[in-house]
Amino acid sequence: MALMEDRIGQTWLEPKLVTDFIPENHVCYFIANLEEELDFKTIDQKYRHKRGKAAYSRRMLLRIVIMAGGDGVFSSRRVARLAEENVVYMYLSGMDKPDFRTICRFKIECRKEIEDAFKMTVNVAKNMGLVQLKHIAIDGTKIKANASNANLIDQEEIQTIREILKKGIETDKEEDKLHGDLRGDEVPPELISREKVHEIIQNVRKANEDTDNENKLRSSSLKLLEQALGSLEGKNHVLEKLDRCERELEMTPQQTVSLTDPESRWMKNKKGRMELSYNMQIAVDHDSGIILASTITQDPTDHHQLTPQIEQIKETLGPLPSFTKISADNGYYTKKNLQYLNENKLDGYIPNRKQAHKTKNRSKKDKKFSKHNFKYNYSKNVYICPNNKILNYKKTYQYEEVVMHQYYCNNCLKCSDQEKCVGKDRVRVITDYGDVLTKQMALKMESTNGKLEFAKRKEAVEWPFGNIKQNLKYIEFITRGIIQTNTEKNLINTVHNIKRIHNEINNQINTNNISNT
Repeated sequence: MALMEDRIGQTWLEPKLVTDFIPENHVCYFIANLEEELDFKTIDQKYRHKRGKAAYSRRMLLRIVIMAGGDGVFSSRRVARLAEENVVYMYLSGMDKPDFRTICRFKIECRKEIEDAFKMTVNVAKNMGLVQLKHIAIDGTKIKANASNANLIDQEEIQTIREILKKGIETDKEEDKLHGDLRGDEVPPELISREKVHEIIQNVRKANEDTDNENKLRSSSLKLLEQALGSLEGKNHVLEKLDRCERELEMTPQQTVSLTDPESRWMKNKKGRMELSYNMQIAVDHDSGIILASTITQDPTDHHQLTPQIEQIKETLGPLPSFTKISADNGYYTKKNLQYLNENKLDGYIPNRKQAHKTKNRSKKDKKFSKHNFKYNYSKNVYICPNNKILNYKKTYQYEEVVMHQYYCNNCLKCSDQEKCVGKDRVRVITDYGDVLTKQMALKMESTNGKLEFAKRKEAVEWPFGNIKQNLKYIEFITRGIIQTNTEKNLINTVHNIKRIHNEINNQINTNNISNT
């Protein structure tokens, strides 16, 4: 077998283009062509006719951050390194080498352009015929925030730190009167050491008649207090951070917020662990896997997220066709969501709690007399127990603005399964808080067609979430705050859609080549 010569350091008689080293069907060409359709006039105008070194093209920076996202790279430092070492990024950057600070500032400054890029991918997929809007599935997933679960603060600690800083300021004023040569922004010497800080904290607690051991300051709060020591600037920075945390505490029923990212919220992930996270919502076209709409929310539940997703789709693509089906899981099952679907004449598929319970627990042994096993007869307006006994309608009443319907069984005292079902000497009562819309939705979900349509939901939403978390390795936000995480979300969704469109183009080309041969 022949041995090829080692060609390291070899030169060419003719200069080569960067594109000579990139495959013809590489996605970078599609990114470059797609991004040319975006309008950068407004953002470019900001840098025209300015003194100093010329700014990098915003269009170029968007190209490389989208390409980096496709490669699972979201760190600005790593993107800057790729622009220096990787021929694909050299082509997309036009051989420019922006540093990581420039790339980081671009993501902050050009949020709208990144959002426009995402919306453009949706329109391109629609124009290509990939998105047909036959079935749209909506779902959410929890993505961990860039915040430590231990770096927390609550309202009481905020008040305690403010008291300590207030005491420090008052001590400064007293020493000013004695010495007269202080700058006015020093912190008293006793606040400099950790031991003195603890001593003052105890004094403040005693003054407030608060001796509960559970109210001790966390180590994160002590570190925050130390940041205020030594300068007026440090004091002001800490006070601003306290104000921000306090505003977030007022907006949430949760008792603590993160010091690193106060806008994140405690949410339960798929493994059942509570983490500081954001709730990422997506609406996906079933046939193509294209993400049509997406939002980031601080709400741990999905109750209020159906309307924003549909409205965002309308904003991007216009009114939905009459044949469009919309599916979502039980987390979206609320009276307001059902009313919204009805008022907008949308064909929705959302299971109630009973139907969701059956779907999720098919393999688990269910109790025979669980409420989920009592069937409702819509024509006769009665419930039927597992032993085929009738629970007749008895009364309707209102509780906290919710209309409740009650059904009683007259045969419980004679039933051999009475104790298993409801207990000795008692009768079974079923309380139903459904209305016309909920009953119509339940009937639809019990039908064969309803079950088939709802099954499409899992097929559609698991695809993008799997791509984002497994292929792109995006399981935690790298920025902080809902505005910046929303920009990251738009970048991720843009990357997902571009890959889907590019793969479909390649599939069509390969199909045509095979048919021609």
